[in-house]
Amino acid sequence: MVFVGTTFTRLFGLTELEKFVAKKQVNDRNNVKERIVRAAADLFMERGFSGTTVREIGERAGVGQSSLYHHAHSKGQLLAELHAKHVQDITGRLNAIVESNEAPTTQLRDVVKALLAMVDTHRTVVTVYLRESYALSDEARNGVALDRKKNDSIVELIIERGIKSGEFRSDLDITLTRRAILGMCNWAYQWYNPKGPQTIEDISEYFADLAEASVTNPNARKSGQAAAASKAGVS
Repeated sequence: MVFVGTTFTRLFGLTELEKFVAKKQVNDRNNVKERIVRAAADLFMERGFSGTTVREIGERAGVGQSSLYHHAHSKGQLLAELHAKHVQDITGRLNAIVESNEAPTTQLRDVVKALLAMVDTHRTVVTVYLRESYALSDEARNGVALDRKKNDSIVELIIERGIKSGEFRSDLDITLTRRAILGMCNWAYQWYNPKGPQTIEDISEYFADLAEASVTNPNARKSGQAAAASKAGVS
């Protein structure tokens, strides 16, 4: 029977049971890796990268040392994976914004809201990303730096579009403006409290208003107000 079953499998592929078992094994491996990465992120946030040991990561994840080393050879590897995944997540969100048909003002507001939303929903990873990058290997740091430059370029493109369309002031320094807006949003990880008096939605709207006010071309605003008044029949 074993021979027949083996021959059948070779001729016609995996049985339904074998496919189920194989899929379950893959999911189990993925779940273990996810637990390890999540444990590493929590410990890096609580104790810092230098204050965390590989053994502590394994204990927090609830896995043995052999399983731990199977999925992660070092805590440096885990730190690099956390950085890479987070910066790629940001890239995905920013790409969706810049590729939309919204006006530059709306896109800039959406950038602010997207970054602050990540501070709220991914605070542990955001903290590790912004605070522990010093511990990355040179190779990992260079890779993350390239991805960060892509994200910076997306925000600068939005600002440039706003200037060209006349929505934004023509005297803006694009790089400094991008740094000011991103710095304002990123620093929120230091003080934002989910249980605080203001919700992340309140903070996002306030910061988006600040960003918009700092770049808006006052002449364009007056022109828009005048056009709206004229359309409404107001002299």
